[in-house]
Amino acid sequence: MPAVRSAASWGTGSGAGRASRVGGIPHPPARRVRSGAVLVGRAPELAAIAATLDDARRGRSRASCLQGEAGVGKTSLLDAAAAAAGGFRVTRTRGVHAELGLGHAALLDLLTPLRAGLPDLPAGQRDALGAALGWTAGPVPGERFLVAAGTVSLLGAAAEREPLLVVVDDVQWLDPGSLRAVAFAVRRLRGDRVAFLLARRPPLPGEADELSDLPWRDLTGLDLPAARLLLAGQVAAPLVGALVAATGGNPLGLREAASALSPEQRRGSAPLPDAVPVGQRLAAGFDRVLQQAPAGARRALLLVACSPRPDAGPVVRALGAEGLVAEEAVADAERCGLLVSGPGTLEAVHPLLRAAALRAAPPGERRSAHAALAAALDGDPELATRHRSLAVLGADDRLADDLVLLAGRERGRRGLAAASALQEHAARLRGSAGAAATDRSVAAEDAWLAGDPVRARRLAGEVLDGGAAPADRGRALLTLGTIEHYAGSVPAAGDLLRSAADCAVGGERLRALVELGFVGYRPGSPAAVAAVAAEVRATADPGDPEQAALADHTEAMALAFGGRWAEARVPALRALERLETDPRLRTDARYLAVAALAPAWAGEPERAVPVVERRLSAARAAGALGVLPLVHVLVAGWALVRGDHRRAYAVAGEATELGRELGYVADLATAAEVLAFEEAARGRHEEAAAALASARELGNRAGVAAASVQVHLVDAFTALCRGDLARVVAVLEARIAADGGRLPRGDHELAVAPDLVEAYLGLGRHAEAAALAARYAETHAGTALPEVRAQVERLAGLVAGDGGTAVAAFERSHEAAAAGTDPFGAARTRLLHGARLRRSGERVAARRQLRLAADAFAGMGLDGWERRAVEELAATGQRVRRGSPGGVLTSQETRVALLVARGMTNREVAAELFLSPRTVEHHVTAVLRKTGLRSRVAVAAAFAAGGDPAGSGG
Repeated sequence: MPAVRSAASWGTGSGAGRASRVGGIPHPPARRVRSGAVLVGRAPELAAIAATLDDARRGRSRASCLQGEAGVGKTSLLDAAAAAAGGFRVTRTRGVHAELGLGHAALLDLLTPLRAGLPDLPAGQRDALGAALGWTAGPVPGERFLVAAGTVSLLGAAAEREPLLVVVDDVQWLDPGSLRAVAFAVRRLRGDRVAFLLARRPPLPGEADELSDLPWRDLTGLDLPAARLLLAGQVAAPLVGALVAATGGNPLGLREAASALSPEQRRGSAPLPDAVPVGQRLAAGFDRVLQQAPAGARRALLLVACSPRPDAGPVVRALGAEGLVAEEAVADAERCGLLVSGPGTLEAVHPLLRAAALRAAPPGERRSAHAALAAALDGDPELATRHRSLAVLGADDRLADDLVLLAGRERGRRGLAAASALQEHAARLRGSAGAAATDRSVAAEDAWLAGDPVRARRLAGEVLDGGAAPADRGRALLTLGTIEHYAGSVPAAGDLLRSAADCAVGGERLRALVELGFVGYRPGSPAAVAAVAAEVRATADPGDPEQAALADHTEAMALAFGGRWAEARVPALRALERLETDPRLRTDARYLAVAALAPAWAGEPERAVPVVERRLSAARAAGALGVLPLVHVLVAGWALVRGDHRRAYAVAGEATELGRELGYVADLATAAEVLAFEEAARGRHEEAAAALASARELGNRAGVAAASVQVHLVDAFTALCRGDLARVVAVLEARIAADGGRLPRGDHELAVAPDLVEAYLGLGRHAEAAALAARYAETHAGTALPEVRAQVERLAGLVAGDGGTAVAAFERSHEAAAAGTDPFGAARTRLLHGARLRRSGERVAARRQLRLAADAFAGMGLDGWERRAVEELAATGQRVRRGSPGGVLTSQETRVALLVARGMTNREVAAELFLSPRTVEHHVTAVLRKTGLRSRVAVAAAFAAGGDPAGSGG
C-alpha cells in the first residue's frame, strides 16, 4: 500500500484546549514545552528558525534540523514555528513507528495539501508520484528517485505561489520512501521560497545515518532558570534543581516527574524519590501510568498501538467484540492520559506510550489485538491481511502467499521498502525452509533497490546461512555482490559474484558474470576480464538477443582491454546493433552502460553520443537513476579527453551528486578525479584538493586504490595548476619508476612526460627536461596519433636552445594539433609558445599566440589557465580586460548553462536535473552575474558555440 493515513492541511496553530494535528495524528497541547503561552529556554533555536523562515521568504531555501531525546521539546518548537510562520503555507507530516513498512505513508500526508499541482509535473515524475501515493492507478515505470524528483517539483511549484513551510516531525520513524523523498528535496531545493523544519531523535551508536549531512542542531535539556519557569506553581522552587539533575532538564521528564510526586514532595515537606525517570528512562514513567490504568483503558491503548493508522472505528469495534464498553474504555484511557481522541481518530498521547504498551503486553495479547483488529476492519482487505499475519502463531503458507501478493502490489506502486518487509514477513510464516529462503532472497533484492543495503545484507546473509537451494543462494549472492560492487569493496564484490555465478541458473547466472566482468575492469585486470568473457560466451544462449548482446559486449571489452582493438570492433558493434534494434533492449535502462561502452570498445566513441543521450533521457524519464552514475562518469571522461571541459565538469558533478545519493563508492571516486582535474584547471585549488582527497578516500574504500594510476596523474596536474612544481616532479618520477609513466590502462609509455618536462624547466632542471623530451620523442617516433605528435614537438620547442629551432618545433606542434582532438593540449602549446616568444623579445608574435591560447581556454571554461595566458599578455605590454567578472562557475551552474544553451526552459532543465524551476532560475542568475552576459539568449550563444562567455578583450 502506498499510504494509509489521512492527510491534513495545516493552518497557523491550534486553539487552546483542543488537540492539534500532526499529519492527521492528534497530540495534546499540554505536551508543549511552554510556560503559559511562551516557550521557555529555547531562544537560540527560535532565532535560528526565524532566520530560516526569513531566508525562505527571500527565495533562499534552507532547513532547520533539530535532534534530541524523546520529550526534549522538538515538537513544541515545530508547533511554535508553524504558528509564527506568517505568510507561509504550512504542510506537515510525522513519522509513525508502526508505519515504517508502509510505502510513502508520511509523504502522502505531506503532499496531499499540494496535490492540485500534480498535473503540472513532468510526465514521468507525475506518474511515479501519483502511483506511489495512490493518487493514480496501476504500476508505472521508474524507481524511487523519480518519486523524490516529483516531490521536489511539487514543493517548488507550490512555493511559486506563496512561501512554503515544510514541517516533518519524528524523522527517525519516516518510512524509507518518504525519508528519501524529503531528504532529496532538502538537498536539491536552493533558490526556492521553501523552508524545512525537521525533528528527530538522534541515531543510536553505530546506527546508519542517511541524513548525517544535514545541519542537525542538538536540542538538550532546559537549564535551571528555564526549568523554574516551566514548573512554576507546580513544584517548590528549591526542588527544581534536583529535578533538573535527575531528568537532565528534559521538559517531558520534568513534567512527568513533577506529576508523579506526592503533594508533600512537591511542597518540599517530604524527600524526593530515589529514582526519577530521565531521557531513555522516561519509559519507566509510562510503565507506571499503564499499571495504574484500568484493564479496559490498557486494552484500548494496546489496540491503538497495534494499529498503523489513527482510525477510531476498528478500535471501537474490536473493543465491543471483546465484550468491553468501548466508550468507557476510551474515556478511561483519556482520563489516565493514555489516549487522545479527535473526530474519528484515536492516538497515543506520546510515542513512548505506544512503545510501552507493546512492550508490556505479552505476545499472546499482542496477537489477539491484531486478530481483533483484522476482524473489525471493513473494506480494507490488505490491512486485514497484515493484521492476520501478525496474529498467527506458527506456519501458515496460505497467509504467506497472500503477503507475497501484497508485496507484488507494493512493488508495482514503487513501494520497494514495504514490499521487502512483506516478503520478509512471508518468509517467517513459511512451513518449509526452502520457501522461506526464496522469500528472503526476493526481500533482500527489494531492500537493496529501496536503498537499504544494511537490511539487504542481513536478509541475504540469512538466506546463505539457512541451507537454501542453489537458485536462491545465487540470487542472494548476486544481491550481495552488486551492493559490494557499487557501495563497498570491489575485490569483495568479485568473490561474491563469482560465488553467485557458480550456483545461480539461467539469466541470473549471466547477470552475475557480466557484473563480474565490470568488477575485473575496475582494478585494471585484463586477464580477469578475458576469463569472464569466455565464461559468458559459454553460458549465453545465442538465440536470445539479450544474452547474445551481453556476450558480445563482454568479449569486446576483454579484447580492447587486452590491447586487441582491431579484433574488438566486430563484437562491439554487433552488441550495439543488438541493443539498438531489439525493441525490448532499446529501452532497457539496465543496459545503458553496456550501450555506452560498446562504441568505445569499437574504437568509435563518438557513435555513443546519440545512443547515450537517448538512453539517458529515457532512463531519467523512467526514474532509473541507479544506472546513471557509471554512465555519467564515462561521459565525463570522454568529454575531458576530447577537450569538452565544460561538459566534463558538469557531468562529473552530476555523477557525484547521484552517486552520493545512492551510496556508491567506486564510481564516485572516478567522478571525484575528474572534478579535481576540472576544479584545478579553473583555479579553484581548495575545491580541487578536496575532490582529490575524496577520490583517494573512496578508492581506498572501494579497494582499487593500488590500481588507480589516474589519481596520481590528477595529483600531478592539480599541483601543476597551482604552481607546486616540486610535487609534480615527485609524483611523476614515481610513476615512471612504477610503470614507465603509462596511462591508467597500461598504454602510451611516458605519457607523463609533457607535464614533467614543464615542471623540470620551471625548476631550472634543463638537462633532465631535455633528456626526457628526447626519450619521449624516441619512444613515439613512429606514432600516427596527431595528439602525440603535437606533444613531441611541443617538448622539442620547450627544450630547444635557440629561438629559431623552438619556433619551428612549436609551429609543427600547432599543425599536428589541428588534426587531433585535444584542444586543451593545443591551447597549452600556444601558451608556452607565446611565453617563449615574449622572453625572446618578440612581443607582437607573442601576443598572437597568447590571445589564441586565452580564447581557447575561455572557450573551455578553464579560468585558471585563461588567467595564465592573460598574465603573459600583460607582460607583453598588452592591456587586457577579460575573464569571468563575477567568479568561476560551479559544476552545477555549468550544467544548467549547458542545458539552457540547448534551448531548454527552466521547467525542462529542472526535470532533467531533478531540481525545482526556482532553483534553476537561481543558477541561471548566477551564470549571468559571473559571466557578465545579459540574457539567456547570450548564454545559449556563448555555451553552444564553445566561445568565451565572458567576452573577449584586448
